Amino acid sequence: MSDSTPHPHVMALLFDMNFKGPTDSMVFRHLNGQPFAEEEQAIARGATIEELQAAGAHVHNPEVEAEADAAALKLAELLFKYVIPHRKVLVPFMTHEDMLEYGRLETIVIAGADAKE
Repeated sequence: MSDSTPHPHVMALLFDMNFKGPTDSMVFRHLNGQPFAEEEQAIARGATIEELQAAGAHVHNPEVEAEADAAALKLAELLFKYVIPHRKVLVPFMTHEDMLEYGRLETIVIAGADAKE
């Protein structure tokens, strides 16, 4: 078994772990609220990223977060190409506050584009 293969005893423990507990505590708890025994604490602390992810835990991964941020920017740029020429179609779907904010931001973007020319 490779190191990236989840171990059944670790997975069984992680599936009974309350991942929504306080993040400032290093004491892991069962779903019923009971604290893990010392041996269980050690197993949970030694779980691999793959095991934690397989159990459904959110694991901080800077590479994935950076990729998601870059994708969000690209998505916004892609949508922007279609929104500006067809903005009148979007207006009926906007709240009054969103329309005001859209108009304010559109003015800034257009002024910036004019300044570059």
